[in-house]
Amino acid sequence: MIRDITIGQYYAGNSVIHELDPRTKLMGALVYIITLFLVKNPWWYILCLAAVLILYRLAQVPLSYFLKGLKGIIILLLFTFIFRLIATPGTLLYHWGIISVTEEGVIKAIGMTLRIALMIVGASLLSYTSTPRELADGLEKSLSFLEKIHIPIQDMAVITMIAFRFIPIMIEELNVLMDAQAARGAEFKKCSFVKKCKNLFSILIPLFLSTVRRASDLAMAMEARGYTGEKQTSRMYPLIYGKNDKLAYVVIFLFFCFFLFLLFI
Repeated sequence: MIRDITIGQYYAGNSVIHELDPRTKLMGALVYIITLFLVKNPWWYILCLAAVLILYRLAQVPLSYFLKGLKGIIILLLFTFIFRLIATPGTLLYHWGIISVTEEGVIKAIGMTLRIALMIVGASLLSYTSTPRELADGLEKSLSFLEKIHIPIQDMAVITMIAFRFIPIMIEELNVLMDAQAARGAEFKKCSFVKKCKNLFSILIPLFLSTVRRASDLAMAMEARGYTGEKQTSRMYPLIYGKNDKLAYVVIFLFFCFFLFLLFI
């Protein structure tokens, strides 16, 4: 399961989605997430899923790629479903001890689980089609007006870029540690859940120490190169909106207007 994590990784390609300005993709992801958490009609989940599938098709990202990524959040989805199922009052369907399952709990549990799954699948497309540098530049340009009220947007953009760059590095380091433990006789697949957790715990400390060491090396390298975060840095490839970005903004605006129309009628 851990080896299949793809969330946060970049999928190289030259599709129309890859070529969009990162600011356009950030705006599209924001509108999509807002829409997803405001919907009440379950038919909207089907519409959001259809939109995501179309975007994945346009981005030429295999569906199996993000399905493997969902394995990494299966525990989160199960926890969300169970928590909403037993913590929502309403018409009682089943009762056992302190556990009560209600009709409203079933509906809300399914709805919340679908929302989180669709949100992660849709937001993951942003990282699949944008490099960490593009995301950082897009975030900095989009929120540059906040610099006037002394919010360190440039530092936030750098932190975002570093975080996205560390995701594949940590996954690669984790795979190396798992292979090393497997060579010593540790089992991660054909064993009980409890034993699997014990074996995974044995690699958490080395992974943590390796991550801290890499972060320390990165901080020393940035300091040696004179990075202070106080001055605006130049860009070899400045962000420029293209024709496809203008068309994408029109589609985003029409989608949001259509959603608002259906929401308030």
